[in-house]
Amino acid sequence: MNLRYVTCSDPREHVSLESIVKLCRMAPFVEIAVQCHPSKVSFDMPRYTWFNNIVKEAVNMGRGPRLAVHVNAEWCNMFCKGVIATELIDWFFLKNWQNKPVIYRWQLNMPKTTAEQFNPKPLAKLITNHPEHEFIIQYNDNTKDAVQKLHETGVQFSLLFDASGGNGKSPAQWEKPIYRKHPMGYSGGMSPENVIANLDAISKVVPANRDIWIDAEGKLKSAELFDEKPKFDVGLAKGYISKVKYWQNQQKQR
Repeated sequence: MNLRYVTCSDPREHVSLESIVKLCRMAPFVEIAVQCHPSKVSFDMPRYTWFNNIVKEAVNMGRGPRLAVHVNAEWCNMFCKGVIATELIDWFFLKNWQNKPVIYRWQLNMPKTTAEQFNPKPLAKLITNHPEHEFIIQYNDNTKDAVQKLHETGVQFSLLFDASGGNGKSPAQWEKPIYRKHPMGYSGGMSPENVIANLDAISKVVPANRDIWIDAEGKLKSAELFDEKPKFDVGLAKGYISKVKYWQNQQKQR
């Protein structure tokens, strides 16, 4: 099992650009994923300005952070209908000095109602028209039927196994890869304290030659609040990345 990315999800505008860059420099696999939805990331909002500064830093991929966008709410519904929200268009099409997308991975956090009414054709067309991007769909009880419909179109996309639907709870058992040709990531309750045990458990269900990634969010937040929600903790993120580096080094020595 090979780790493509180790994702730190949902930092917000209280986290400095310097801290984001330092996290990414801890290891080449580190990815920063920002949650985007119209209530917080519309034009001229503080989080839009903050993330735009990070995006500008990432234009130089030799130094800049590796970024992903997790698309939520109305903007996710638009993507599923084949439409990119105006606020996201510039970020979607921005290229770096190597003429590659600055934001390569776009995760669609599909609400239950969207999944129930999902028509795969518009999203399949969008994916086909933009092969330079990786599109990720959460895989859980609410979305598995929608995922199967998209799979049947034959387009390439990735899955994030998250049985808790973004609520930060580890599953009773990690799923083996759902499809042979769709890359897969794993999320749910990852923390600095348990990430090694979770990686060991995931490695037991994932073939040795398979590439995966892991994603932590809720357990990288402190009891302190920001914007009325638990605050992203850079120290916890550093601990999470450090434990993954330790696990990876142990694997190389076996």
